[in-house]
Amino acid sequence: MKKFLPLYLAILNIALFSALILQHEWHLRNSQSMFVELMPVDPRSILQGDYMALSYQLHFGAAARQSSQQSFSDLRIDDFENQSQVLSYVQLDKQRRVIMTSFDQRLLGGSAAFSKLVLKNPRNTFESLYPAANSFMFAEGLESCYRNAKFAELKVQENGEAVLVDLVDQQLNSLNCKTRKSWWQDS
Repeated sequence: MKKFLPLYLAILNIALFSALILQHEWHLRNSQSMFVELMPVDPRSILQGDYMALSYQLHFGAAARQSSQQSFSDLRIDDFENQSQVLSYVQLDKQRRVIMTSFDQRLLGGSAAFSKLVLKNPRNTFESLYPAANSFMFAEGLESCYRNAKFAELKVQENGEAVLVDLVDQQLNSLNCKTRKSWWQDS
């Protein structure tokens, strides 16, 4: 029995990783796209190579103007302090772009056109909230192409869990940066 223990552990690990891969593939195929506007970013790191630090424009201020609260920063801040993830509600336009975000769905004007979006909360501040990922890695030499990114495309499940899929232009078209240059080519 002891002699087969490493084999059993290896099979268990393979089964676990296969299940995780299948779960993420299902998420990508069966989730709806949502587009979140990006703010200016720094596209280079000396230690990590080419990557883009993402900064999302989640439009919290629009919900504050519609609320009767004096300050949006006072709105339910205690509810998500010291939580690694926060559930928010986003209102989408016809192209599925985020136009307003709130922690209370009632502040979205009673509109039925809202979706859940889970935000990561690394530092317990509004400024540090982000969906899915806060960086996007890409092949070296594609920085000038990815600099044109205006929106992040997220695949979002009904419960609000999101996966960053791509960076897109102003018309929500893929930048297709991967096809523009290969690592073995000089052009």
